[in-house]
Amino acid sequence: MDYAALKLLHVTAAAAWVSGLLGAALGVALHRAMDSAAGRSVLASLRSWHRWVTTPAMLVVLGCGGYIALQAGWIVMHWLQIKLVLVASLVVMQVLLDHALGRIVRAQAPSPLPMVLRQAALLTLLAALAIVGLALAKPF
Repeated sequence: MDYAALKLLHVTAAAAWVSGLLGAALGVALHRAMDSAAGRSVLASLRSWHRWVTTPAMLVVLGCGGYIALQAGWIVMHWLQIKLVLVASLVVMQVLLDHALGRIVRAQAPSPLPMVLRQAALLTLLAALAIVGLALAKPF
């Protein structure tokens, strides 16, 4: 696969991954407003989407991104190392959101959600914007 096709796959998967993370974050943040059988059904569907679309998109992003970085020789670049820390934080966010969605669907959510889950949408958006900025600018 040539560089342009691989980059397109990487960017498309990244858009699907971040969109899925934002959807899951909003579902977790708004779960109290959806405290009904219908609301839990929507959240169960969101969790299913998270597992069957968002997670594979994450794996495609990591695989394509790793391959591109190795082929381009960017592994030693500081901008990429910072980007990888931000990507790792999104992977951790993915795990936390999946766990929280599961607990919410089973009606076992902690009463006050941890701050990181209450602010997951904002944190995800900021990390994604910083990742895009670093990838485009390659500042150092």
